[in-house]
Amino acid sequence: MKTVTLPMLRPGVDPILAGRLSGKRAFVATLEQFPELAEPALVVLDFTGVDLATSSYLSEVLVPLRDHLRLRRQPGYAVAANLSEKVREEIEELLRRSGDAFLTCATDASGRITDVQLCGKLDDKLQETLLLVSRKRETTAAQLYEESRTIDMVGATAWNNRLASLAAKSLVVEILQGRTKKYRPVLEVA
Repeated sequence: MKTVTLPMLRPGVDPILAGRLSGKRAFVATLEQFPELAEPALVVLDFTGVDLATSSYLSEVLVPLRDHLRLRRQPGYAVAANLSEKVREEIEELLRRSGDAFLTCATDASGRITDVQLCGKLDDKLQETLLLVSRKRETTAAQLYEESRTIDMVGATAWNNRLASLAAKSLVVEILQGRTKKYRPVLEVA
């Protein structure tokens, strides 16, 4: 999967990102500079140089950007990278309040991704499903149903819903092959 890196701190901008209005402006500016994708891509939201981003700012840019990119014809799977401790705390608090989750990581100068973590919280069933997808590396709802039907009374529709929910949160990649949807992790969580 191709990787697109978007700097969240623009040249000449204060390294403290605060306020809803500033977040809305950053959302629009990011979409304006976002390239058209020819295929699904990993979108690295690079917070290098950002000292602090308040939850009011993040609530207008982080999750809305993730959700917008996922709904494009060629989806983008957003992850937040290179977070300072203060930015990580604000993201954790925002996601905890909303019951959401977001992948975070670090990148080096060559763009290599390390230290992948799940920020926020998933409900137990989604967490379990994410772990299963990670272990299998690629799976379908039908495969998960077949493997668990003697243990768990979860139907194929419930597996479909769980996988679709994880894809909507940019935690798994949805691959359409004919009429079958396959899922694999966006990044392997450390």
